[in-house]
Amino acid sequence: MLKSKFIECFLVCVIGIASTHAQSKTSVLIQSTDEDERIDISVDKSIYFPGDTVLLVIQRNDNTATAGIITPILLIEGTTFKSIGRLRYVTIIPKTIIPGLFPISLRVTDSEGRRFRYVTDCIVTVEEHQDVEQLSRYVSVIPEAGSNNIRTAVTLDREEVRNLMVRFQRDSIRPGMGPQFVRITTTILLRDGIAVPSYERRVVTYRSHGDPHKDRAMFIQYRAAYGAFANIRPEELEQVMVPVDSLPDWAILGIRIEPDYTIKIGAVDRSNSMTQYFRVKGPSIELGFSLAIPKVLYDTRADDSIQYGNYSAMIRCYFIDSKTGNRFPVSAGIGVFGVNSPVDIGIGRGGFALSMFLDLAEMVRIVNIGFTKKINIGLELAPFLPIEKKGRLLLVAQAGFSF
Repeated sequence: MLKSKFIECFLVCVIGIASTHAQSKTSVLIQSTDEDERIDISVDKSIYFPGDTVLLVIQRNDNTATAGIITPILLIEGTTFKSIGRLRYVTIIPKTIIPGLFPISLRVTDSEGRRFRYVTDCIVTVEEHQDVEQLSRYVSVIPEAGSNNIRTAVTLDREEVRNLMVRFQRDSIRPGMGPQFVRITTTILLRDGIAVPSYERRVVTYRSHGDPHKDRAMFIQYRAAYGAFANIRPEELEQVMVPVDSLPDWAILGIRIEPDYTIKIGAVDRSNSMTQYFRVKGPSIELGFSLAIPKVLYDTRADDSIQYGNYSAMIRCYFIDSKTGNRFPVSAGIGVFGVNSPVDIGIGRGGFALSMFLDLAEMVRIVNIGFTKKINIGLELAPFLPIEKKGRLLLVAQAGFSF
């Protein structure tokens, strides 16, 4: 049956509009001046990589073949299908291609020499080779590296800590590794051992292709892989500010960097990660309050007896090591001593005292043996001034808490 007059230029027909997914095999209806012909086209793989060979097969019914000469076209610049047999064609994916979805079209030449073009829903899906690069090859923390041991964290001023960045040396990523999706997590550990909730950033970087336009196109594609999970900016391909909020004095900042395995599908390698620690420098002298249970070991005026209570309360001056943030084990204080309550001072019981305290618990902490920060155990030398009694010098053992 004859059809209506054809348009004498290229006719672009989009076949299979109802299909919304890329397909490696499809059927196309070819219209001619005589009878319609339906042909099947297919490719040999669902996913290709740069440098792969695409095999295209066309299937026609010899009894109804009326469309004339059919030439397949892959909409990738620099590619041409070459015939390797009857209705079998091959072409090679360029190694410099930007990954994406590329439709196959058909150029049909009818018996009168007129050409028509059909865009099919047979899609060649090209992905980039991907592998997880070793972080040590391309990731560093600047302007100053931290320590990989929390006990020897590098001490920096607060502003220096806020200026820390994670740098990606993109040229050190090996060719063919593809995009590197990275998770950056920061944690704050207070000096008393309390951990502050962590912050997280997800970013992507990759080896530069040497072409700003191609780099931009790849960036848009990679960013789309994160969707709503990340807010990635082009400048963060090179370096990322470390996400921190509050930075209390002498707190320890931990920066953990690892591949983001929620994006990259593959085996999880926990050894491929890095963590660096920094300490926030604080004042060299701190004031605190201590509450203790004392035991008098020696009294220089033991003949003039005093009824000592069970508690002492002191305001103490602590000296801080400028590198480690640890308190020196010796502190000075002033307060009440030998009382049963802060106001329980009277003739013959309790009084005021100065204090030089050697904290043995702090000495244990200095040599990196875990011990609760607020507990104090040690010896105290205290000039003691009781009410209406002679002053004396006391040697005291005590255990207590500091705040």
